[in-house]
Amino acid sequence: MIKFTDILTEILNTYEVEAIIKSNKEQNISDILDQIRALRKITTIKNITPPDYPQKENIEYTKINIKFLSKTGKPEEDIKEFKQEILKSGDGDELKIPGVITADFDINTLRRL
Repeated sequence: MIKFTDILTEILNTYEVEAIIKSNKEQNISDILDQIRALRKITTIKNITPPDYPQKENIEYTKINIKFLSKTGKPEEDIKEFKQEILKSGDGDELKIPGVITADFDINTLRRL
């Protein structure tokens, strides 16, 4: 059974932030977003890329909105952790999520929900 304190903790520690994912067009963006969604603490991902967003020949730029839980109450640290988890596996310099070139989080859009 879910405890009332667990529900309050989740409500009080839910944040959202926007990010730009730069990826290889050969990799399906839906697969990339699914893998980002699977990261610990992330609850939802929404693709908010406008139709007229600038793109390059072999590179896709995707603007996303990420909702996440911060159990520490330090969402900036969680964002640094997300970026590291998206880009590096920890085993050498292998990509954690195939196809992702960079992940840039816009700290100015960080807000508590």
